[in-house]
Amino acid sequence: MSTIVEIACDLNEQVDNRYQLVLEVSETAKRLRDEAREHSMDDPFAPVSVSTDKVIYQSIIMKASEIDLGDGLIG
Repeated sequence: MSTIVEIACDLNEQVDNRYQLVLEVSETAKRLRDEAREHSMDDPFAPVSVSTDKVIYQSIIMKASEIDLGDGLIG
């Protein structure tokens, strides 16, 4: 099992409202994607596109860092 799936499973078990978790992760992913697009417009050397998988991964990691997953380690 990949690390991101393990982290997502841990998050899923730690929250009371899973729907709220999905909304927060998706809002964070959208914000990260928009920020990356804005940055790429300002920087001619920035990558042209932003991977959807990358922003979802980053948003899950950010959310996991906000929630104590028991052993103090993300994942």
